[in-house]
Amino acid sequence: MNSWGLIAAGFLPFRGSVMLDVVFLAMFAIIPVLMVSVALAKRKLYRAHRNLQVTTAIVLLLAVIAFEIDMRFVTDWRELAKESALQSACYPLLYLHLLFAIPTPILWAIIILGAFRNFDRDFHAPAYRLWHRQMGWFGVGLMMGTAITGIVFYVAAFIA
Repeated sequence: MNSWGLIAAGFLPFRGSVMLDVVFLAMFAIIPVLMVSVALAKRKLYRAHRNLQVTTAIVLLLAVIAFEIDMRFVTDWRELAKESALQSACYPLLYLHLLFAIPTPILWAIIILGAFRNFDRDFHAPAYRLWHRQMGWFGVGLMMGTAITGIVFYVAAFIA
């Protein structure tokens, strides 16, 4: 229940709220988007790679802000998860998810800001490229961990 005594029902046929449902579906979308972005970079389509990464980062930032506002002021996820057969697993799964979800946007911001600072207009920065590639893959791994653990948490809390 929120402060108005209401629970905003989601659009999926589960116990999640609208924002929980949106984020749940977004977790399925982010992995293919990241793979397309990596493919663009491998094909040396750096401008398209940059544009997709920046757009994705902005969309995710706005989604996380909306999600946090919803979780703190509108939706009581614990109330929605009360009927879960896996209720005792919800907190451990949430903490596991947060181990990925908290550092991911921080690393992503460092990678994006570093790219803007180090790559020139033609995307040349030989000394920086290796670091960018390695941290980019680390960021992909964190984002995949965020997506997978978020999906598992949603299933445990709102479907089971």
